[in-house]
Amino acid sequence: MLTKGALEDLIMQHLRPAPGAVPAVKKVPALKKRIFISDWELRRLYTPGARMVSVPANAILSPLSLDWLDYDGVKVLRV
Repeated sequence: MLTKGALEDLIMQHLRPAPGAVPAVKKVPALKKRIFISDWELRRLYTPGARMVSVPANAILSPLSLDWLDYDGVKVLRV
């Protein structure tokens, strides 16, 4: 029966690169930090009566906030 420590050792042996192996070239570019904006945070950014709200260009808006914006006819300006 394998213990937790023995199992971890087996996994690490297979994950560790072989001696003299060349590191793999990165194929995926580094992602910039993305910001998640919830409904509550978006309501804080929104000024009452405005028809537009500004959010960072790389922001991810929650589905609830997108529904709220669509219902009130507010446009999203990504800056």
